[in-house]
Amino acid sequence: MDAAGDAITGAMMARAVEPSHGEAQAAGHGDCLNCGAALAGHYCAQCGQAAHLHRSFAAIGHDLAHGVLHFEGKLFTTLPELALRPGKLTRRYVHGERAKFISPFALFLFSAFLMYAIFSLTSHHGADAAAGPAMNAEARAELKKEQDKADARIRKIEAELAAPGLSGNRKEKLTERLADARDDRKGLSLASGLAESLTGEGVNDGIAKSVGKAVSAAAENPEFAYYKLKANAYKFSWALILISLPFLWLLFPFSRRFKMYDHAIYVTYSIAFMSLLFSLSMVLTAAHVTSGLVTLALLLFAAWHMYRQFKDAYSLSRAGALLRLPLLYGFACVSLSLFFTLIAMLG
Repeated sequence: MDAAGDAITGAMMARAVEPSHGEAQAAGHGDCLNCGAALAGHYCAQCGQAAHLHRSFAAIGHDLAHGVLHFEGKLFTTLPELALRPGKLTRRYVHGERAKFISPFALFLFSAFLMYAIFSLTSHHGADAAAGPAMNAEARAELKKEQDKADARIRKIEAELAAPGLSGNRKEKLTERLADARDDRKGLSLASGLAESLTGEGVNDGIAKSVGKAVSAAAENPEFAYYKLKANAYKFSWALILISLPFLWLLFPFSRRFKMYDHAIYVTYSIAFMSLLFSLSMVLTAAHVTSGLVTLALLLFAAWHMYRQFKDAYSLSRAGALLRLPLLYGFACVSLSLFFTLIAMLG
C-alpha cells in the first residue's frame, strides 16, 4: 500500500506541475465560474479554467484516474516518442509543440516516484541489515592482522640491520626496505585512526560527521548501504538535473543555438526515461525473467537511446554526435558519481 501510495503521489504531483492544458472539454456557456469572464470556448480566456466542470461523486474517481494516467492520450503519445524518437520529442517540446506531450518535469516526477514504489515492492534487506556488526568486526580484525604483519616485518629488518659485519651496499638496501615498511605501517595506522574517528562519537561537525556516517555504514554493510542509496535517491533526484547541466553545457560551450533551457529539457527527459527503464529492469528481476542476454539488451538500448536523443535533439550530424558521444557517456558517469556521493552524505 505504501508503494502504491508513492506511485499515485508522484502522479498527482506531476499533474499539479502540469495542469490540464491542450485537453478537450465540453464547451461552456455564460460566465466562467472562477473569474466571471465571458466564455467563448472550452476554456476561459482569462484564467484558463475548463468551461465544463464535474460535480458528481463519480467525478472524483475520474479525476484520480485522469491525473494518474492522462487518459486524454498524452501518456500514450509521449511514451512511444520518448522510447523510440527521444531527440525529436525533445526538439519538438523545446520549439513549442507541448500540448500533446507530458512536460519533462511532470514525467520526471512520475518516473522517480514510480521507480521508488517498484523498488519498495521488490527489494528485501532485513537480513542484510542484521549482518552489519559482524561485517564491521571482521573488517577490524583483518586490519589488525595487517598491522601485526607490518610490525613483524619492521622488527625483522631492524634485527638484520643490527647484525654485525654488514656491507655498505647491504646496509643501504635494508635501510630503504625499513623506510618502506615504516611508511606502510603509517598508512595502516592512518586507516585505522580514520575508521575509528569516523565511527566514533567525537565527530560532531557538519560535513565530517555526514561523510563519517556514510563511510562507516558502507564499510559495515555494503549491501544495506546500496539499499539506502536507492531508497533515498528519489528524494533528491532533482539534484541530478542540476549536476548534469554544467557538463552538458561543456559539449556546446558558448553556443548561441542552445540555451540552458534546452539542456534542461534534454536532461530531464533523458533521466525520466532512464528511471522508467530501471523500473522495467526491477520488474523483470522480480519476475525472474532476467538473464545475461536481457541485461545486455537493456544496457545496449540505454546506450542507443542516449545517442539517438543527443543526435536528434541538437540536430547533429552523425559524425558530430559520435565525436561528442564519449564525452557524453563520461559526463553521465561523473554526474552519477557526484549524485550518489551527495546522497551518501545526505542519507
